[in-house]
This record gives sequence, structure tokens and C-alpha cells, in this order.
Amino acid sequence: MNYIRFWALAFGVFGLDQASKHWVVERAVELRRNPIPIIDWIEGPEVLLEITYVTNPGAAWSMFSDYPNALTALAVIALLAIFIFRKQLELNKPGLQLVFGGICGGIAGNLADRLFRTPAEVVDFVDVYLPYFQYDYPVFNVADSALCIGAISCAIAGLLESKQKVGKVPRS
Repeated sequence: MNYIRFWALAFGVFGLDQASKHWVVERAVELRRNPIPIIDWIEGPEVLLEITYVTNPGAAWSMFSDYPNALTALAVIALLAIFIFRKQLELNKPGLQLVFGGICGGIAGNLADRLFRTPAEVVDFVDVYLPYFQYDYPVFNVADSALCIGAISCAIAGLLESKQKVGKVPRS
């Protein structure tokens, strides 16, 4: 099978994630003190979008922070499962190659942080404030974005496929 789209996106996401984290880590002290505002349309101390520096031993919203080894094992298992079940996941389809390429690139990016950074924590740097809800969204990174977009895309693809199957009524 030709998985060029899968590998291109997986390595692209991984590379962009690691390069952006490297840039942020090099400026960690300054970014902690003075985050870089990117979009500041809000009056007051909050900024709509800024670059900062934090680390997270857990998953999204710092869930499972007390179990970093379990998160590392889960990431390895997820990557292996996607590889082993690639035929069942229909990774021969170009659209699904993009979906799972983004997911795998995101998993690999955060896994690299857990395996090769000291302390073994994921570097996050994109800080978004949602003024309508007065909510400061948890700080995230490129890998997290790819995982989220990939998961949503996978769900949409699944819903569209089920809708197509429901629409195809067998004739008697």
C-alpha cells in the first residue's frame, strides 16, 4: 500500500511540533515572565491568543498528571494499534491517511517530550482566552492541535460513512 499522505503528515506534524517546542524552550524564562501576545482584541489583562511556556506531566486539562508512565505506555500502545490495524482502519484511503497521519504525528510529538525531556513533561505554549465564556482554555501545542483535529475528523468521517450506509437500502 502507498501510505505517502499518512507518513508526510505524521512527520510534518511531528517536525513542526518539535521545532516549535524547541523554539519555546529556548525562550522559556522570558516567555514565563512575558508571554508574546498574538491577538489582543480584548480590553483588560486577558489576551485572546498568546505564546507562553508551561509544562504538563498529564494529558489534556492536566488529567492523569499522577500517572505519566501510564500515559507514555498508552501513547506507545496507540501508535502500535494504529500500525497493526491499519487495514481495518482503511488507511489505504487518502482522507483517512490524513486523519491518522495527524493523530500519529501528534501522539509521537507528545511522546517524544515524555521520553526525551527532563523532567518528562509535555511542553505547551499556545494560550487562548475565550472572552464570551470568560474561560482561559488550557495551554496546548502543535501535537495537541493535530490530535484534536484528527479525532474530530475521524468522528465526522465515521458519521458520514454511517449515513451513506444507512442511505443504501438493499433491494429485494
